[in-house]
Formats: sequence, structure tokens, C-alpha cells
Amino acid sequence: MASRTAEVKSYVSPEVKAAASDVYARWGMSLSDAINTFLIKSVEVGGLPFNMRPEPKPVYRASTVLPADPAYGSSILPADMNDDEDGLYDRLVD
Repeated sequence: MASRTAEVKSYVSPEVKAAASDVYARWGMSLSDAINTFLIKSVEVGGLPFNMRPEPKPVYRASTVLPADPAYGSSILPADMNDDEDGLYDRLVD
């Protein structure tokens, strides 16, 4: 591997720097190691080494919702509508 002597400066908020440092520390990497890895991968793929498009959210389709369950008095959404981030499905099906 070539000597790492070139300097790259970047300005970020202290919160972002701390959070990113924590993330990469879990992988045994310094922030410098992580940035170096990012740059090497960028050169290898000829651009950003990850997809920048947001993941699509599930779409509600009335035809996929089960009919109302008399025991609960409401419809139960299919499991594939579950979005772990919002926890909504968990609140619906205690």
C-alpha cells in the first residue's frame, strides 16, 4: 500500500464527527481509515460507492388489507407493510 502522506481537510459539525467516529470505532477503524476506505472505493467504482436513492416505502393497497376482525374491530395490515422504524405495526398488533 502506498504511503498515506497526502492531507484532506473537511469541515463537519462536532456531532457528526463524534457519531461517525463511534460508528467506525465499532469496526476497529479510525475516522481517517474510514475516509481513506471511502475514497479508495470511490476510485474503484468511478463514483459514490453506495446508492443515493431513497428506499421506497411500502404502498397501501386496499386489496391487500385483510377484512376487519370482529375480535379487534379493525383491519390487520399484512406483515410486509411493517416498517420497523415507525413501530406502527407493533402498536396495531399487540
